Amino acid sequence: MQSSIKNKTRNYTVVGNAESLANGSLNPNILRINVWKDASGKVWTLDHRRLAAFKLAGLKEAPIQWGNPSGQMWKMTTTNGETSIKLKLGGGNVKVVK
Repeated sequence: MQSSIKNKTRNYTVVGNAESLANGSLNPNILRINVWKDASGKVWTLDHRRLAAFKLAGLKEAPIQWGNPSGQMWKMTTTNGETSIKLKLGGGNVKVVK
């Protein structure tokens, strides 16, 4: 849904979570991704940083749970059907996650 995300959130980073997922020190179930299905049947994520971490870790699957987008539609800023997202690394640096 989002066109961009920040790397850092509270005490964690997308890149750090990706590294931990890749080396097995982070249980994927801790980063379970909330998703929802629109009227046309397309599945969307509500947890963009978590999805990016799984993608960066090179994992082909991620644990999900069904969520409700109510109150989160402000996140709908994607212009490419959520085929990629810009990860803002700080200092003007951006990495495109596909």
